[in-house]
Amino acid sequence: MDKQQHYSAALYCRLSVDDGNYGGSVSIETQKIMLEQYCKDHAITEYTFYCDDGASGTNFNRPSFQKMYADIKNNRINLVIVKDLSRFGRNYIEVGAYVEEFKDCGVRFIATDDNYDSLNNSDDLMFPMKNVINEMYARDVSQKTKAAKKAKARAGQYIGSKPPFGYKLDPNDRHHLVIDEPAAETVRRIFRLFAQGYGYNKMAKLFREEKVLTPIAYFNLHNPDYFKSDYWRKEFDWHVTSIRVILENEVYLGKLVYGKQRIKSMKSKQKTKNPREDWIVVENCHEAIISQELWDAVHRIMKAKHRPAGSGEVQMFAGLLYCADCGHALTYSQKKRSDGTYHGTYSCWMYKTHGKEYCSSHYITYDVLYTLVLADIQRLLSEYHKNTNSFQKFLDSRYNDESERKAEELKKEYEIKQKRLEELDIIISRLYEDSVLGKIPDSRYETMSTAYENEQESLRQVLPELRMRMEEAKANASSADKFINVIRRYTVVKELDAAILNELIDKIVVHHKEKGDDGHIYQQIEIFYRFIGKLRSRACNPELAA
Repeated sequence: MDKQQHYSAALYCRLSVDDGNYGGSVSIETQKIMLEQYCKDHAITEYTFYCDDGASGTNFNRPSFQKMYADIKNNRINLVIVKDLSRFGRNYIEVGAYVEEFKDCGVRFIATDDNYDSLNNSDDLMFPMKNVINEMYARDVSQKTKAAKKAKARAGQYIGSKPPFGYKLDPNDRHHLVIDEPAAETVRRIFRLFAQGYGYNKMAKLFREEKVLTPIAYFNLHNPDYFKSDYWRKEFDWHVTSIRVILENEVYLGKLVYGKQRIKSMKSKQKTKNPREDWIVVENCHEAIISQELWDAVHRIMKAKHRPAGSGEVQMFAGLLYCADCGHALTYSQKKRSDGTYHGTYSCWMYKTHGKEYCSSHYITYDVLYTLVLADIQRLLSEYHKNTNSFQKFLDSRYNDESERKAEELKKEYEIKQKRLEELDIIISRLYEDSVLGKIPDSRYETMSTAYENEQESLRQVLPELRMRMEEAKANASSADKFINVIRRYTVVKELDAAILNELIDKIVVHHKEKGDDGHIYQQIEIFYRFIGKLRSRACNPELAA
């Protein structure tokens, strides 16, 4: 060490979460002790510690490093000491660039364990090699960490540090989630309110007025030292995003979902979305908070991309109404009456957008539609509860028996074709042997092998389609049972809401108004119930229905 030079030193320490413990050899405290001893051994009395705990070495966007860098630029430091080059950084290009920049600023750089001193061995050929090795090590650790996390995820282990709102980490197994009942009830309420027609903004406003703790505030209540910023202190400041994130999180179905996002590169913290087929989704990892039926109802509403009407309510028929002629959705509009109530109407989107040359209006009022659909649901429930067994047998004969027969036929056809595909492999192999042994002429071999290979290719194309039709038939075979499981939960429906509609109905097809033989105007609607489709069409005089 140059004894004539007065040094104001920066002792830089770093520990990454991926570095592990290694017996304490690279811990922050160990680095501080070693660097302070180095200063004592070399009579350096003026020094300051800059420590980044839990910071990756693959980039230099670290708080303490940036503070040190600013002090260097402001001429407060003329010596930087680190334990070794890997503590400084693992990106060999940036490490070299910073060391060169330090030298240009008159700042000496020392890595004690690597015996590197920019004042004495600036031309050390091993310096860039060590940087390359450090970066290769960082890449290897990154890949192994990702692989380990994926393996845990596939095994159904929760690997996040903070559990989703509504859950807490199992005290006996931190990789397992258990229900946190007070928070879980808020989650259930969010799903129920949305199914009943509450929009994001209306729900957020309601929670703010009721002073319901936000997810981040609720977590901090039980983990007061977790958050370093004061953002969580806005305890009741619910946002639309918070509600939407909860409604879209499959964890509430008891699933573990991993890999929705990925970091673009080791050197960047920027994230990008992964396609769903790249996600890891594991069923039945923990107890569900939300039933599959409620989840389906909510997501059918979300898929409709509905908007709140002028009254502030989400339109309950959103995403269910379709034009009988062009197939496009019916759009909603409303006017405010003098008494403060709203008069709502539906009409064909294609007609409203492009005019009568593309479609007719298929105009129907909200009141008429509401009356017809409520009456049909009430009739259906009445028939079910009046004679449950008869109703079940009717649905079974109409849906289950036919679907089971079709599924069995498709299964037999699939097995025959699959067996033939396997036989063709043997035939082509034997044909090739006969050709090699001269048992058949080349021209005959070419003709026969081409025909067999074409048959093989045809089978390979048909089999996936057969399998898909077979799975659909199997699913349809239980349609009646699925529908019965839904309607048995309802005894009487006196009024409609979005939750009831989306749980019972798949779509409603609206026909154009027509004049009947009696001179009256009639309009037909077709209600397609979930799992079982259309039971019957309904025609009415709109004026009488209202």
